Amino acid sequence: MKDHLKKFEQDHEIYVDAQDAKSYWLVMARIPRKQDSPVLNPYDQPDRLHHLHRGKKYISGLNEEGNVLVFSEPEITENYSIENWGKMDTFDDFVEKALADILADKEEAEKGFKEGCGPGCT
Repeated sequence: MKDHLKKFEQDHEIYVDAQDAKSYWLVMARIPRKQDSPVLNPYDQPDRLHHLHRGKKYISGLNEEGNVLVFSEPEITENYSIENWGKMDTFDDFVEKALADILADKEEAEKGFKEGCGPGCT
């Protein structure tokens, strides 16, 4: 799984961490924003840009019947949604579905269907 996540990171420039804990599964992603912001450091080149990321976190487990907590802004734990992703028998199933959702989210953001990253940007 580690090699698969590294390849995903390289292919899509999205940083992903996945954890198979004893009682839950967790995937965290840092998705780059479409727009760049200028670096405000006066010592940097004026045309040099840095990328902002927004976080997304998914939590589920083997006994959760496909239910997944989705945090679009992981720093604000009160804001989450519950989705049902169907049958997931293994941690690998969960990670694959999370990666697919992350890519769909990134594509929507690139097409302008999502708003800015909000306070979740780092």
